Amino acid sequence: MRALLRTFRLPLLTFFFFANIAAFTQSDSTKNTLGEIEVFSDPGIDSLEKRMRGKNEMKGFRIQIFLGSYADAKNLRARFLNSGLGLQAYISQNTPDYVVRVGDFRTSFEAQKYLADLRKTYPSALLVADKIEPPRLVREKTD
Repeated sequence: MRALLRTFRLPLLTFFFFANIAAFTQSDSTKNTLGEIEVFSDPGIDSLEKRMRGKNEMKGFRIQIFLGSYADAKNLRARFLNSGLGLQAYISQNTPDYVVRVGDFRTSFEAQKYLADLRKTYPSALLVADKIEPPRLVREKTD
C-alpha cells in the first residue's frame, strides 16, 4: 500500500494543485463582471423616432357623458360599450373626478350628429375638444 502511495503521490499532488488553481481562477473571473452594450445606429433613425413620438394622437373632439367617481365611470363605460352605438369610450382623470368621453371625431360638425342622440340618454352630455386617436385605415380587398 505504501509503495502504491509513493508511486501516485506526485501525480495526486499535481492534480490537486492544478484543480485548486482552476477553481480559484473560475471564481475570480465570475465576480463583478458586468457586460457593456454599445449601440451604433444611424442618426436618421434617432431623429425619426423623436419626430414620431406622440403621433398616435391628433386634435379633435369627444363627447363627455359623465363626471364622477372612478367606479361609476367604469360601470358607465361598460354599459355604453354594450349599447351598440359603435363609438369607443374613454375614461380619463379630471382631478379629483373621472370623466367618460366617447367618440373620436375630427370635426365638431361630425360630433354634433351624435350629440343630440346622446343627450336623450345622457342629458348632461357636452362637446369637448380633446386629443383623439387617428382613424384606422381599412384596406379594400382586391380580387
